[in-house]
Amino acid sequence: MPASTANPPGGPAEAAPKAVLRGWSVSSEITDELVPAVTKVDGPVTLDPGCLGIVLFFDAVPRSSGPAQFRYRLAGYETGWTVTGSHAVQYRKLSPGSYRFQVQVRRPDGAWTAPAELSVVQRSFFYQTWYFYVVLVGCAILLAAQLLQQRDQLLKGQMGIVLEERNRIASDCHDTLMAGFAAISWQLEATAKLFRDSGAENTPAAESCELARSMVAHCQAEARRIIWDLRDTEDLTDRLSEALGRAIAAHRVHDTVKTAFEVQGEEIPVAPGAVHHLVCIGQEAVSNAARHAGANSIHVTLRYESDSLSLSVRDDGRGFHAQDSTPRTGHFGIAVMHERARKLGGSLRVTSSASAGTEVALTVGFHHINQAARPQHDVVRWIGV
Repeated sequence: MPASTANPPGGPAEAAPKAVLRGWSVSSEITDELVPAVTKVDGPVTLDPGCLGIVLFFDAVPRSSGPAQFRYRLAGYETGWTVTGSHAVQYRKLSPGSYRFQVQVRRPDGAWTAPAELSVVQRSFFYQTWYFYVVLVGCAILLAAQLLQQRDQLLKGQMGIVLEERNRIASDCHDTLMAGFAAISWQLEATAKLFRDSGAENTPAAESCELARSMVAHCQAEARRIIWDLRDTEDLTDRLSEALGRAIAAHRVHDTVKTAFEVQGEEIPVAPGAVHHLVCIGQEAVSNAARHAGANSIHVTLRYESDSLSLSVRDDGRGFHAQDSTPRTGHFGIAVMHERARKLGGSLRVTSSASAGTEVALTVGFHHINQAARPQHDVVRWIGV
């Protein structure tokens, strides 16, 4: 850029000055001791990580007796120009990155000359680089994966304790409770035989004995089912359709009864404790239809809605009147189903007629299921369902 010149009286025209870079030095202050340590400019300047500062020296050529003004800036660090009359500038603790130093000169009332430029690169520590953050994120992911793996191992260990305890309870029930039921059943059977042999099977005592036999048989069946539930470790799942399908297949009473199982909607995982209650309700409804209703077919429907699920067990057998739905002595199936539905926070409806069979329908919201599945403060947490 051409510069305007001043013609002093009686003298020749003076040449326009040009800005030049004399050198640089590593320091955070400008002192006289820096002059011998100035490094001449012969290429880009690269500063080591953690450098405290850099001092840049510049001048104008040709020199003259008149005053000269300089202006400078460090592109990438500052946007505006700084005007000065000195021949040096200092920058302290530059952030890692690439910069370009520019300096211009002019005579009074003249135009700024073309800038002299110098590239300055401030190197960074390893922890200031982008690949350090990549490594850091990778380590965080590995740590999270390790913590998840340890959590899974802990849960598996806790689940193993639950299964071991369930098997122990099942074995104790089988060895003690079932043995006691069997002994009582034998005694009642022997008593009933005595009544039959003596021709007194129609007496009140014989009828009471027969009622006691019916109650013991029902308790035996319930105890066997509880033991089966405790030993069936696959029921500890949050997939209700799988657990219910296994239970229905394993509890078919008559091969002549056709049982259909249908799942509608997208399945949503349910807490294992709630799965246990829902499977027991389905088992009881299917068992009642097969044993007492004389049904030819049983249709089980599990339907998932956005905020609730419903379970329906419908048969085509002989139904009963509404007043007969109350539990009779020795028969507690419907009452137990109502109790389980209440624990889940749902509603159970039993609809029956002599010509249309019976339908057991349960509806429960997911919010109530999650609340019911939470362990209470007075329950040992690791005992599971």
